[in-house]
Amino acid sequence: MWASTHNDTLREKMARVVDILDDCQRKMGTGYLSAYPDEVFDMYEELSEAWSPYYTIHKIMQGLLDQYTLASNRKGLDMVVWMTDYFSERVKNLIQTHSIQRHWEAMNEETGGLNDVMYQLYTLTKEQKHLTMAHLFDKPCFLGPLSLHDDDIAGLHVNTHIPVLVGAQKRYEVVGDHLYKDIATFFFDVVNSSHIFATGGTSTSEHWHDPKRLVDEIKISSNEETCTTYNLLKVSRNLFRWTKEVKYADHYERLLINGIMGNQRGTQPGVMIYFLPMGPGRSKSISGGHPSGLPPKNPGGWGGPNDTFWCCYGTGIESFSKLGDTIYFLEEGEVPGLYIAQHIPSTFDWKAAGLTVVQQAKPLLSTDPYFEVTISISAKGDAQPAKVSVRIPSWTSTADAMATLNGKKLNLTSAACLVLSQVISSR
Repeated sequence: MWASTHNDTLREKMARVVDILDDCQRKMGTGYLSAYPDEVFDMYEELSEAWSPYYTIHKIMQGLLDQYTLASNRKGLDMVVWMTDYFSERVKNLIQTHSIQRHWEAMNEETGGLNDVMYQLYTLTKEQKHLTMAHLFDKPCFLGPLSLHDDDIAGLHVNTHIPVLVGAQKRYEVVGDHLYKDIATFFFDVVNSSHIFATGGTSTSEHWHDPKRLVDEIKISSNEETCTTYNLLKVSRNLFRWTKEVKYADHYERLLINGIMGNQRGTQPGVMIYFLPMGPGRSKSISGGHPSGLPPKNPGGWGGPNDTFWCCYGTGIESFSKLGDTIYFLEEGEVPGLYIAQHIPSTFDWKAAGLTVVQQAKPLLSTDPYFEVTISISAKGDAQPAKVSVRIPSWTSTADAMATLNGKKLNLTSAACLVLSQVISSR
């Protein structure tokens, strides 16, 4: 949020949080940093009941690393490095004392995107131990079958595994291992062919189920957990960046509009829902808090009677702080390129081309079947030759879609992408 707004109050608050956490870590003196004692990790390693300690460690590490990469706070990086030293020793001792198999078994608890944040850390430090740590949290029992193009995800807890897949995508980007690009592509195809709702979201009672009986899942109110939506957006975004294939931007649009934009309660801004029920006549109303931070279970799934749903604060808040992160994509080259992937009212300062791009959209009405977008491109001084590609959503057709450039109608041969080659020269 600070990177988007440069709000001084936000900067003061986040810097203060980092200072306090830094003080806590120094006083403990081992590199460990968490809201619970390290005995919880003893239980985790013994395969005793200990809810997902690495899941929360990932959140702390990612937040601190963001403080360094987005706000240039060196403390954030130093703290993550020290935390990684501590946990690297823990994992090493677990493997040496027991076996690598024990480590894999322990990972049946949620570990979040620990592999993802470790790959990010490696890009900054180039330390082999950080790369090793990332590899150790690439969950082989999940990624292995996907590498063989085996659809074996039914029964899995969704938000345990999508963050691991996002980490696998980062492995491809950092290490250049094309197997992990293929894994991510196949995973997307599996989810979007047999485990997806019309909203673009996935999961029921936080799990994937029988892909041949998806209709049965809408009888349960606990559909489309917000955390899975948050992570699935990352998967689609990365695939679009790699391939420029419109289907990934289309999925991102559907998931963003249906799975994120309606998640705040209109009468109580800031209150987010946990699930998005798919059944006819279901309610999105929200009930009060729960001491554990999680909704209670009941025989019909998650949630209480009368279809009330519970708050999902962490990923819900983050999603609303980065609504602009997937509208525009830049392509380097002799002639710089811009891909307008989402049609959201916004202004983009295209520094490389010396241009300003302003996108406006007519408000949607249920009585009006047409969606109209106006894109204005203006030069700031001496502009460079440039190429602009505009996504034409898949829900349009070449028969219905119409585009004009400076008042002149353009010939549309594809409902995928409209390319305006070198539309800007010296003007």
